[in-house]
Amino acid sequence: MNNKFNNIQEIENEYIRCYDILNRSGILSLLTNSNSVGVIGIDGNEYPIPTKEQVIELFENNDALVSEKIAQGFNQMELTPMAMSLPNLFDLLKSLIIRYSIEGNIYQTRCRAIDPFVPVRINSEKQVWIWDTLKQAIETEEIVYFPRNYSANHQGLIKLDVINNSRFCAVPGWSVGLVESYAKMSEQGLGERLGGRRQLDIGNSPREYLQILESDVYNGETGKTLEDFIIKFITRLEEKNEVSNDRYDNNSMWCLGQYIKIKYGECVPTGWWNRDFGRLRIDMHRTGNKVCTKSWGASTTVRLVGV
Repeated sequence: MNNKFNNIQEIENEYIRCYDILNRSGILSLLTNSNSVGVIGIDGNEYPIPTKEQVIELFENNDALVSEKIAQGFNQMELTPMAMSLPNLFDLLKSLIIRYSIEGNIYQTRCRAIDPFVPVRINSEKQVWIWDTLKQAIETEEIVYFPRNYSANHQGLIKLDVINNSRFCAVPGWSVGLVESYAKMSEQGLGERLGGRRQLDIGNSPREYLQILESDVYNGETGKTLEDFIIKFITRLEEKNEVSNDRYDNNSMWCLGQYIKIKYGECVPTGWWNRDFGRLRIDMHRTGNKVCTKSWGASTTVRLVGV
């Protein structure tokens, strides 16, 4: 395990890494009213990226949780612009995939540095495919964030409430989190045990994963949202020139941190690379789905809490 965050310099280094990725990928822009850089939120307001000083203070204020989760394998910082609209994030991701495709520099996920680079084919017409039903839900803000259960009594929030809730966005509009840095989720039954916690492995339905997260050992963890998924995908693309969550690798992602009830049932979003069609596929499946579990899994984010 890579023991990061033991001192201020390591936190600063991780902050710079995250900032550079967000900047290079085009997520950050100059905010005229606040004279800073950040994103424009779905409400039209400016949300400056957390400063280095704010992030250091958050780590200090969440010291007990950070120490616990470092011991359990959470070894990377992740800054997610929760305030930003999903359609805009998807457009940015599409542009990045096109850019890497034009450069001829985009490959399948590798687990080890010695693994060979295998180029991926990129669909020339649609690089990010989104199921229409999900796209409509995103545009009308019908998606529930961070549900406690997948039912009418979900106890979750709408996006506008999330971005101003310090439990999920320690700095308004921004989730400051810790994540595990592995390339692929563990095969069923092979999740590594660290600090008394067993890594989530593939093979469960969203409902089963949500129940697992109720255990004390998963304290402070929430499921991924599509915003987290996009930032994760962009990060690997920028750092490794690789796609993420290829279904052929049994690495498709349940986004447990979101939920929506539609006529087909109670669903969570999913994200996975479709190697056959050369594009990222974003759709939804029912929360009790057991058909896809051999290829689907979940991971979590530890979101630092603001004051």
